[in-house]
Amino acid sequence: MTLSVRRPAALRQRLAGGAALALALLPAVCLADDDALIARSSVRHIAVYAAGGAQWCQPALNLKMVLNSDSADRGDQAGQIALLDKMKREFEQTCPVAERADASVVEEGTTTGHFHAERSNGWVFAPVAVPAAAPAPATPPAPDVPPFVAAAPDATPVTGATTPAPQPAPAPAPAPAVSAVPPETDQGYWGYILFSGRNNPEFFANTDVQRCWAQEHMHAEWVQAGSDDFRQHEVLTKAAQDMQAQAASIGPNLIYAGVQTEFGHYDFQTGQFPIEMQGEILRLPHTCSTGNMPWSISLRAPEMRTITGFAMSTDEAREFERKRENYGWMNRRIWVVMALEADPGTPQDNPGQPTFAATLQGYSVYGDAQEHTLLYQAGPEQIAAQRAQAARIAAAKRRQEMMARRDIEIRQLANAPLPVRMANWINVDQPLELFHSLDNIRNARYLSLQGDGRPVPASFLVQTAGSGQKNVATTWPGHLELSMADAQASFGDAGWYLVSGTLNTPTQGDFPAAQMTVVHSYACTQPQCTDATDATQIADRKIAAAQAAAGKPVP
Repeated sequence: MTLSVRRPAALRQRLAGGAALALALLPAVCLADDDALIARSSVRHIAVYAAGGAQWCQPALNLKMVLNSDSADRGDQAGQIALLDKMKREFEQTCPVAERADASVVEEGTTTGHFHAERSNGWVFAPVAVPAAAPAPATPPAPDVPPFVAAAPDATPVTGATTPAPQPAPAPAPAPAVSAVPPETDQGYWGYILFSGRNNPEFFANTDVQRCWAQEHMHAEWVQAGSDDFRQHEVLTKAAQDMQAQAASIGPNLIYAGVQTEFGHYDFQTGQFPIEMQGEILRLPHTCSTGNMPWSISLRAPEMRTITGFAMSTDEAREFERKRENYGWMNRRIWVVMALEADPGTPQDNPGQPTFAATLQGYSVYGDAQEHTLLYQAGPEQIAAQRAQAARIAAAKRRQEMMARRDIEIRQLANAPLPVRMANWINVDQPLELFHSLDNIRNARYLSLQGDGRPVPASFLVQTAGSGQKNVATTWPGHLELSMADAQASFGDAGWYLVSGTLNTPTQGDFPAAQMTVVHSYACTQPQCTDATDATQIADRKIAAAQAAAGKPVP
């Protein structure tokens, strides 16, 4: 279980919106022309921006690589292409929906080159001619649509202080239903209070809830009210109004919560610092002194495990670690703020510690407890890509484990007696059993008679004397009649079979034939079913049956 980091009201955070990915040390930002900074290198003196601001991740990307006066890549087209080609990891990890990208290179305010790349060609950039009809202006005019800014609960979208009359062109882009990072609102247990109030309007009218909120968010006023009932009533009324306003600023069923963790050593293969989230349950405690409030709530979010790291280029990672190191000690502490969509219908029976099922909708990684230094952001698209990646990793792990188990089972079966192999062949729906052989007809009859003829499980090698669906006689082992449990199945021509099912023995008569209800049967192609003794085929049959039962494809 992971314990959420409590955030006092004084540290309410307004975070940059959208699902952008910051590869540089500084937070991803939206410029005045609504460009998002998605990569930067202080060593190469370049910065890469994407059009669209917080919503930059689109199938068609419009990029701008800015080289400052200290960049050694100015005028070097080959070097510029090499820099752009390094964006492949950014596209694959951060914007999986991207299919093509157009990039312009700007040197000291002047556009000096245009390049194009597509996913189908491995994100390899190539120069293209500058469109004659659409020269890039040195200084863009004031935008009609402002950059994305998380609005206050009672604010109205503004199109810009100097913007003339509104045009029918696109209005300010609305905030996504679930932002990658929280708006200016409360986290942790206070987020649970807002979540509860949105789902039950009467919740905010509860005086215990109002008192809990007032003690934390209006501490000075609450202390001044003292034991004055009338002043307390005023503060509680104000607390209810404040909770309603805060709840209106967040998406339905969203709870924002932060945890402190640590990052590991830089992974040069994946280009990221690994993060390990402990468990899948996040506990949100409270410090209210009032009663009749859950003293903690828990969010069960298995997708927390998909938060595995934050990406940086090698140069930025080196600089990042250099700034975090002090006298040989590396400060590896980071803070992860998650946007979790809770299911209001899933609390457990314990009212003092309810647990809600939750789905991860976005998260941000910060380098400080005050959440000022943004290192990484991920929104719904990145979460979906991480889910798919986690599923692929899990499938690959299952396949690896399955193949390792298969090799072991093949070696074990190769050394097993033939009756043991046959028993495993016919009992394909059971795990490998090295100590279970085909049954002896005498022992099976004896066990059945011990129970007054009751059915007992059994597996046999048989030779039928004829064909049919019921009461088919056998020449081996004899005194045994077979009936298919499946009305649509039947025995073909007389021959050798492996069968498994239940056997019962009549208790009357002079050595009557035992009756067997056959659940599984296999018509052998060789005498005495020697074709059902191959160790590799037995192992593969069991794997295929297990995967079919689990609804997973056969590898």
